[in-house]
Amino acid sequence: MAEPLEKFRPGSKALAYHGPLVYEAKVLKIHEEGSSVVDIGDGKTEPLLANKIPAFLREKDAYFLHYKGWSSKWDEWVSSERIMEFNDDNLGLSRELRNARKKTIERLDSGRENDNEEAANASKKRKKPAKASTPQPAGKTNGLSRRKKPETKATYEVLLPIRPRLKCILVDDWEIITRDRRLVDFESTTAVSKILQAYLKHKLQTVSEEDYEIAKEVAFGLRTYFDESFSLRLLYRFERLQYVEELNRRGAFNASDIYGVEHLLRLLVSLPGLTAQTAMNSISLNVLFKHMEDLLDFLDDNIESFSSVYCNVTPQYDRLSRTQ
Repeated sequence: MAEPLEKFRPGSKALAYHGPLVYEAKVLKIHEEGSSVVDIGDGKTEPLLANKIPAFLREKDAYFLHYKGWSSKWDEWVSSERIMEFNDDNLGLSRELRNARKKTIERLDSGRENDNEEAANASKKRKKPAKASTPQPAGKTNGLSRRKKPETKATYEVLLPIRPRLKCILVDDWEIITRDRRLVDFESTTAVSKILQAYLKHKLQTVSEEDYEIAKEVAFGLRTYFDESFSLRLLYRFERLQYVEELNRRGAFNASDIYGVEHLLRLLVSLPGLTAQTAMNSISLNVLFKHMEDLLDFLDDNIESFSSVYCNVTPQYDRLSRTQ
């Protein structure tokens, strides 16, 4: 149920939904339905057109919020359905939602552990040598050289640990897009190509020239795979129409020049399963995943700089996306 407008004023504390969770926020501005001005507090106003209020919110009560402890780039206009009074009951709801998300992450972890165990068992079975149907006694070859057993490719499963904060980013990303039906705002996004450039700049300052050259090769390969697999592997259904619209607007483009860290993380968490299907040997895989772990550390340390902002979609987009 929407909270009445009179409960809030510029400068007041509130709680608000951002994705699947509820966070503490400060009301910076208020726009009342039908008004041509925006209330900014202390009896002052601004023209409606001077504020970038999403079109679908201009005919509603709307609030411009700053989330406590967050960068100002996350400041946003929200409808009355997303804002709540700052009180004990709503704080309790916030805690319940956080606990529920924690359990979701634990279930994901448990599922991955089971998958890894099953993969390891399957790998052992594949590696187990088959018994010969008619074994020859040692030293006896009847004039024939011993037949060499054909070599079989071993399947290696390299684990890629995902940091808790990055897991939360992935869970939130899935829920914001699939449940809240919102999309990444490209204007706020640090593109994958720029993230990888920043990573290589960091590596140049911290590793040997030889390791840096390997990191360059890995980053190039990762970006290439990101671009080539993007439309098939890295989009949720609700995002497909946005991708098609960008193709129509821009023509052919590299996804790594537009999409950001959330989609990069989607690729990184799927890499262990993808590489297990390749012919890479264990040494190559270990080198690859060492650099992937370094990249994940870098992302975790800088996630606040790379995280994207999500935007609401129009009713028309929401309707058309259901046909994709």
